[in-house]
Amino acid sequence: MGREIDAEYLTETFSTDEDDPAASWHEYLHQRQGSVRLGFGADFRSDAYARNVGRFQVVRFTSGTLDYRRAPRDVRSDGDNSYRLLIPLRGRFRFEQGDSREIAGPGNACFFHWGRPFWMTHTDTISAIIMTVPEKSIDSARAANASLILDDKRPLIRALEAQVRMLVEAEGWTAADFSVAYSSALTLLDGALNPAPAIGSGSRALDVERARRLIEQHAHDPRVTPAAIAAMLGIGERTLYKVLKSAGDPSPGVLLRTIRVERAHRRLSVALPVDMDRIAFEEGFPSTRRFREAYREHYGRTPAQMREHLLGQAPRRCRSTDHPAR
Repeated sequence: MGREIDAEYLTETFSTDEDDPAASWHEYLHQRQGSVRLGFGADFRSDAYARNVGRFQVVRFTSGTLDYRRAPRDVRSDGDNSYRLLIPLRGRFRFEQGDSREIAGPGNACFFHWGRPFWMTHTDTISAIIMTVPEKSIDSARAANASLILDDKRPLIRALEAQVRMLVEAEGWTAADFSVAYSSALTLLDGALNPAPAIGSGSRALDVERARRLIEQHAHDPRVTPAAIAAMLGIGERTLYKVLKSAGDPSPGVLLRTIRVERAHRRLSVALPVDMDRIAFEEGFPSTRRFREAYREHYGRTPAQMREHLLGQAPRRCRSTDHPAR
């Protein structure tokens, strides 16, 4: 086993012990993923290569015949409520979680909740990439409604697979670059779990498309409000609300706040010192206090707590005051 460290960016190679491959693989999985029960095939062998910055972890592995079972007792024992994205590279997996049962192979992307019991098996030697998806890094409602296998006909899924492969295959990563690229993969995943509703056609459909685009373009400006977006469109604020509602979108105020919070979240995920006041201002919040409040409402933690959770860094690295953002 070998380990290299560049600041907070770590890589690790692993091969099962010749004398007791089953025990060594079980210990490795427990350290890297969490509590899971294993049923080994004959002549089992496995190897893995991991990269991570804090909780941002991606592992490429090859494994002989194996059953994985995460029982309710395992879920309770480690309290890990995150998710996993599995990208098969060779071989096929049978997978069950809740009422869902799927068979996944190369070309598929399998998304599952580590905080719930599951069963996975493969009868041949397989290779795959598994990416850890921290609990608060994606929308929980989207995750709860996701299917085990994501729709591989969508270009967004293929872009997600390519991004995950790059995380484990590209060379020359630094902690900052890796965390930026990892955050981009999480953004792709979040979009893949719940795509924007179809807009349809007609004048109202054009208003919906323009409203979404304007909100995306101007969310960084704290002076921009739903009334300002409506004025840009040449319609009333009440009409804007009705237009977005008809397309299944939240209110314009919620859209603005969500975009601002999620953009700030991606910046907090970078493994470099950050300035909370600057992030709040540049992402459209009138003050750092308002930013903290919106962030905590959206993610259930303060920005500093989330940064510590994702990157394993102490909140003291985050400079902040409670002044209005300037």
